[in-house]
Amino acid sequence: MEKLVDIFLNFPSSPTLSDSELYKQATSLLNTLNKTPATQLASNVNGTDLLTVLNPAVNSLVYLYVLVARMDLGGRNALDATWNNVVLFLETFDPRQVRHAHDIFRRLFEAFYAHAVDTQKPLLAIRPVKKALVRYNPTRFSFMHTSFIRLCLLTKCYRDGAAVLDIDLVEFPYVKSKPGEPENPVGGRKEVTYQDVLCYFLYGGMIYMGLKEWRRAADFLTYIVACPGNACSAMQVEAYKKYILVGLLLDGKPLPMPKVTSAAAVRAYKALTKPYEAFALAFKSGNTDLFRQEAALLSDVFRQDGNTGLAVQCMDVFRRMQIIALRDTYVTLSVEEISKKDLEVVGRGGDVGGKEETEGVVLGMIERDEIRASLSHSGPDLKTSETTVHFHNNPLSELRNLRALESQISRTISLTKQVKAMDRKLGLSKEYIQYINRLAKTAGGSSLLSMGAGDPDAMDFDYGGGTGWADDEPEETIMQDFDDEI
Repeated sequence: MEKLVDIFLNFPSSPTLSDSELYKQATSLLNTLNKTPATQLASNVNGTDLLTVLNPAVNSLVYLYVLVARMDLGGRNALDATWNNVVLFLETFDPRQVRHAHDIFRRLFEAFYAHAVDTQKPLLAIRPVKKALVRYNPTRFSFMHTSFIRLCLLTKCYRDGAAVLDIDLVEFPYVKSKPGEPENPVGGRKEVTYQDVLCYFLYGGMIYMGLKEWRRAADFLTYIVACPGNACSAMQVEAYKKYILVGLLLDGKPLPMPKVTSAAAVRAYKALTKPYEAFALAFKSGNTDLFRQEAALLSDVFRQDGNTGLAVQCMDVFRRMQIIALRDTYVTLSVEEISKKDLEVVGRGGDVGGKEETEGVVLGMIERDEIRASLSHSGPDLKTSETTVHFHNNPLSELRNLRALESQISRTISLTKQVKAMDRKLGLSKEYIQYINRLAKTAGGSSLLSMGAGDPDAMDFDYGGGTGWADDEPEETIMQDFDDEI
């Protein structure tokens, strides 16, 4: 065992190994690890715990195998005993090493995730899972994305979920073949499934709903609603129901159906979501009595679908929109007169819809820049004086629009860097070079070089001039930026 420990500690031979050198050393080490019995990997060395000898940030590959060996032998009890070790590994592992043992890493991650959920401590798993996802590769969709977002929903850690959701995905995995099989065979093993992708965008939309970021929520739901196919799944129908309600919260009207949605899916959506369509039409009509009646009829439907919270928020937004509409008719109006218009739809009882509560609603709208107005009191005694709302015609402050524009510009710059990095990765891949060679031969050339010599634009590798790849941050630096932000 002492010889094995020496082998384990000597990998990698240098922290600055190139990818090809690391691959050779990792392949040799994996052969040794796969031949070593789990009982031997899980045992102590001269009375010393092997995990205390290894450094998870340096000896990541060996550390991973030791953890999985103990998990295989001890099951849940082993996870309880090594919980701190697993957390330390997930937060500090070397992604370059771990990618060589993807399936083993997935086993550890899924066991850790299931144990956290089963033992009612998902909150403790948020930080290590988040760190692991960002270290591994946040721009490539993986099995960790959906699991992490689900954890954030379970624990209501919406901010943590949004930090990962805000990282744009630029790559999705393909079907992996077993050794000796042709590439992407029928029935091949999949790293992620179609359902994983749908769940990710549905959960992501729900995260943004929890943060009341309706535009981003609508974007994520659009991916599900417009997902290609000749029919729609139950998950897509549920997403479309939320899509309708989010549209009311965002723009005060139903969002249009995505243009790329298939005709069969559109027919299915319309047939299966008629109550929601009726609710949206009543909302759009502006008729308080009609909307109140429709909301009362559909209360059971919303409760069964788990959309009561969204529906109640739609009712609150309807009331605020009706108050905003008064601006077109009145210059000044007392709060008492507004409360008498009976714009409350939810029917929560108590003082809801009364004078004081209505004043609080109007004040909140002013503070959120939803309406340009001011409040004045007729006397010094706030309880007996009459409160008047003065509507202003001057436009809303441009500060909010300016911030939104700056945020979008920053996001566009970040996405442009990712696209350039992906373009470089694909342009230098073996498959793309083979494809270019085939085109060159078809065109009468003999090789990639001859094609490039005849057509300077055939391979647009702009390495200079101030705008090429050389001026962009390397991929490792970009990944580090994500880690630092999160």
